[in-house]
Amino acid sequence: MLLSAGVAGCAYHNDLSYDAHFQRYKARLPEGDKVFVCSAYGCRTQTGFRFAEADIKQLKKLMSATHTASAADERRAVGVTLAWMERRVGDATGTTADRPADDLAGNGDPTQLDCVDVATNLTSYLLVLDRHNLLRNYSVGPVIVKEDLRRGVSGWPHYAAILKDKKSGQQFAVDGWLLARGDPPEIVEVEKWYVDDSDILIGKTSTTVTAANTP
Repeated sequence: MLLSAGVAGCAYHNDLSYDAHFQRYKARLPEGDKVFVCSAYGCRTQTGFRFAEADIKQLKKLMSATHTASAADERRAVGVTLAWMERRVGDATGTTADRPADDLAGNGDPTQLDCVDVATNLTSYLLVLDRHNLLRNYSVGPVIVKEDLRRGVSGWPHYAAILKDKKSGQQFAVDGWLLARGDPPEIVEVEKWYVDDSDILIGKTSTTVTAANTP
């Protein structure tokens, strides 16, 4: 499906469901609390990781009603929770060593992620949250692709996970590609996503995630 972004030179592409994206990249959907972590660019490597009972307990704390009183609060909680999940998974799979954005040396390296890997993994983590009914205001949408041809090479197709507001239908891009693994991803309306990322410092390391891990 092709959607106009409302800005000349921009275009969105997304499927009707997240399954199609996983099939396209031969990525495995989560099986219960087990995810298959994509890496090496384009999901060339997939490493299984199961969130243990203690992990699920922590996710429930991070996504408790206290932290998700409003839709905006829930988005912030999702960002912190996804950061925790990436750290938990990354420490076990080696993807914590991922360098933000892409570089030629990362292609084929199982510790490195491109935007396809990041978007696929974030979608898997969101599905785990949804499985435990921890998404109250949102559902998990299909991975979205956006290109901005006005920007030349820097505007090539880029991928993001999607949260969809259950009431309004507004879609929010969930994107951590420019950031260090374990840093809360950007969560922004799709209309604003990948238009101007100048407010994001590539590779920044969050100083707030650890403190936020304990409600």
